Formats: sequence, C-alpha cells, structure tokens
Amino acid sequence: MRLPIVMFDFGNVLGFFDYGLIYARFGARLGLSASAFHELVESKGMSALLAEFEAGDLTPEDFAAKVQREVGLDLSYEDFVSDWQDIFELNEPIARLVVELKAKGYTLLLGSNTNAIHAAFYRRRFRETLDHFDHFVLSHEVRAMKPSRAFFDACTAVVGVPAASCVFIDDVAENIEGARAAGLQGVVYKDPAGLKRDLQALGVETSSDSPSN
Repeated sequence: MRLPIVMFDFGNVLGFFDYGLIYARFGARLGLSASAFHELVESKGMSALLAEFEAGDLTPEDFAAKVQREVGLDLSYEDFVSDWQDIFELNEPIARLVVELKAKGYTLLLGSNTNAIHAAFYRRRFRETLDHFDHFVLSHEVRAMKPSRAFFDACTAVVGVPAASCVFIDDVAENIEGARAAGLQGVVYKDPAGLKRDLQALGVETSSDSPSN
C-alpha cells in the first residue's frame, strides 16, 4: 500500500453542487421563484431536516414526505427524487488528478456529508471517475458527519492505517480542523493547482504540470 492514503470530499472538491436547481424546480411547481422557495423552505426548517437526512436519521421516503408536508408539495416519491437529485457537475481537473493518483498506486477514499438520494445519483453519473476510489465513507451510511471525530475515525478504520498516514482534502476549513484533530493530515481545497502544490508538500507524488481551473 502506497502512503499516504488520499481522501477526497465530494461537494465542491470532486464535484460542484447547486441547491438553487432544486429550489427552482420545486418553486416552479408552486408558482414561486427559486429565491422565494428557498426562503419558504428555510423558514420551515430545511437545514435541520437535511442534517437529519445526511446523518442517516431519516429514510429517503420520510425526508421526501416531511419536506413536501412542510412546503405544500404533493408529488410522488419518484417525482420528488427526480427534482431533488440532479444538482452536480464534475470538477474535471480534480477528476483527472484522481485518475493520476490511482495510476501512481495511491489508495483513494471519498468521504462526504451527503444523503442517500444524492449519493446514489452522483455515483451513477460520475461512475467513470468514482470507480477509481477504493473506499467510500458517506455520512448517511456511517451515521456521522464531518467535522465530528466519529466521521474521520470511520475513514481511518476502513483503510486500516494510522490517521497520520492519511491526507483529507475538503473545501471547508472547519472540516479540515476536524480531520487534523482526529490525527489526519488535512488540505483545504481552493483550486486545482493549489491542491497539487499542497499534496506535493505532504509527499504525494503528482505530475509537475498544473491543472487548469
């Protein structure tokens, strides 16, 4: 096994996401703008519901029913999923870096705060890239969320090496603080070129060329 183990966040690292697309779709069904629906759903406690969903405390069906009940939607579960799931775009330079690191023999882990609907969707949509990952630690499956110690302990447990032999990449500084508190090395993602430089500084071999943003 080549060390360090390289661990990637998904959202806004490997793939970008835009909840505004959800607000626009659901809002249109109620005759509301995306911003008006966003205000509505937040006033009804969407953030707390989403946190429960991503922590594995709600099933997808229960989450869909609760959201709809709160905002006045009346959709089939299948239509809810259709409107909810497609919010992602692959970060192509980082996808290429994943392929490069795998080819160099690194073990790769994807560690994400996510929910069952979104995870199922992006694992299908970006299978060509995600097939390069050896392990997945998803919050709704391990029932722990970043930046908690339990999440990062789950990451190190699945790869079977000391935390110090792992590098976690995340765009949220608080999550990297959590990773470091759990003993992992951490990199705050800002852009592809900067990530390569940061990984090289930690002893990860990457090509010398800088990927484009």
